[in-house]
Amino acid sequence: MMRSLFGVTTALLVLSGCGVGEPDHVKSPDQFIAEQDQEGAQQVAAQKAHEGAREAPTETEDEKLREWDDKQATLELKRAARSAETCPESVTEKAPKGMATVTLVFAKDGRVKDSKIDDVYAEKPVGTCVLRAMGSVIVPAYKGDEHTVVWEIDLTGAKQKHSGPKGGDKSE
Repeated sequence: MMRSLFGVTTALLVLSGCGVGEPDHVKSPDQFIAEQDQEGAQQVAAQKAHEGAREAPTETEDEKLREWDDKQATLELKRAARSAETCPESVTEKAPKGMATVTLVFAKDGRVKDSKIDDVYAEKPVGTCVLRAMGSVIVPAYKGDEHTVVWEIDLTGAKQKHSGPKGGDKSE
């Protein structure tokens, strides 16, 4: 008897707990759909308000382009010059020793459009190697006209390299 009374009491407690917070009537399918539509409309309105609060982009891709970046270009050219300085050891010919002057013309996209080297090295494998190293430089895209850089490459094989901008600061 105690057992059945406990089971009935438990069942009544469970059933009475199910309706807590529920309306005292059952919703029709139309009422349920209308309620869901209303909640969805509130979510869309909140999302639009949140998107409106974000800042609109202030610059287009073209406007983000800056002027020629000397600092970044020098950094990239120094890296390439270190590679170019090893060219005399990488070719089989007896390469002329000395300072080679390389002229690079950069397009607005930051890539080398044209490159030239002194006549002494122009038709030699060492000159081709130097132009390949220096011509692979890519600088940040910029606005304005094409940019020309004249750079000296130390091909003497000296332990203390002296490559750098022609007539400019050669410190490393």
